[in-house]
Amino acid sequence: MTDADDHRRPDDVPSRRVSVGVLADPGLPAILADRLRDVLPERLRAEVDDGVAWHVDTMHEPFEAMYPDYNPLVEKAREHVRDTGWDLVVCITDQPMPDGASVVIADLHAADRVAVISLPALGGWHLRRRLSTAVVAIVGYLAAPPGSAALAELRRELSSRTIRVEEPGSPHVHIARRRGVPHLLAGMVRVNRPWQLLRGLSTALAGALTGIAFGVLYSTIWTLADSLSPVRLAGVTTAAVATMTVWIIVSHELWERSHGGHDPDVRLRNASTVITIAAGSAAFFVAMFAVALAAVALVVPPSYLATTLGHPVGVTDYVVIALMASVLGAIAGAVGSGLEDDITVREATYGYRARERREVVLKADKDVAPPRR
Repeated sequence: MTDADDHRRPDDVPSRRVSVGVLADPGLPAILADRLRDVLPERLRAEVDDGVAWHVDTMHEPFEAMYPDYNPLVEKAREHVRDTGWDLVVCITDQPMPDGASVVIADLHAADRVAVISLPALGGWHLRRRLSTAVVAIVGYLAAPPGSAALAELRRELSSRTIRVEEPGSPHVHIARRRGVPHLLAGMVRVNRPWQLLRGLSTALAGALTGIAFGVLYSTIWTLADSLSPVRLAGVTTAAVATMTVWIIVSHELWERSHGGHDPDVRLRNASTVITIAAGSAAFFVAMFAVALAAVALVVPPSYLATTLGHPVGVTDYVVIALMASVLGAIAGAVGSGLEDDITVREATYGYRARERREVVLKADKDVAPPRR
């Protein structure tokens, strides 16, 4: 035994051990959960109870049972508390949790030591920090002994000008629908990770490069670009991005139709799909513009361009020609995107994942339904 052991106070030894399970949807929730696993024990010691030995474990499991409500998910989390060594479970899902007049961020069940956090309800910015703050506060509430001031502490940690913590039996954290829907929509787009769409458009890229090459090498395109006013050029650019967005949505059947009123948030999912695809198309256009600008600068000498256009040229002329070549590339890329594997493109949208969950649940219900006599 060392001197340090001889002089160690009893207070330095954790009085108990708490095992926290984090059950996360695949995708962004799983990525953030894995990052939390490394930092959460230290934060819990510093902000909740330094007399507890905190152990955090993560599991990736899709929450198919989220459709049409999230109550089955709570039962799923209860089973993990019963069947594993976890003392409490925090579920992180990429599904929104509608609640009439509000957008639910988290639903807590202290008696079962279970909480469900809706990742998109946290918004589209500073997602990792917001999730970490929410998880620490919620774990502190669930781990607190009965009769403590845990609910007051939870309100202190999470309540703000827009966020409220209420207790209609079991506490839930929510935002009023008027302010919460734009917040939720931004979060849904963030969960979709629009930049993932770029990796799934390899065929579109091949078509886009063909269009860019045509714009870079043909002097007629240079003359046309030089004759356009800035307003008209901006309009043509916007139209090209919009065309690619609409083409991808239509060709891959990403637009959802309402199913007899059973899914009131279909408009929200469609809005998130449009914004996601538009953001991905805009990023695709920016990438094409960078390629086109490098190509026209490399291939077309200033003296030859000045002779063709009939006036001295500068950087602006090269930018204008690259923009026009990118417009042609966007149109060609839109056609090429229709040849992509549907799954590759659809996985970048929220509606596809929700539809997959719905089909899994409906199939499971059909399998367990008693046969007709």
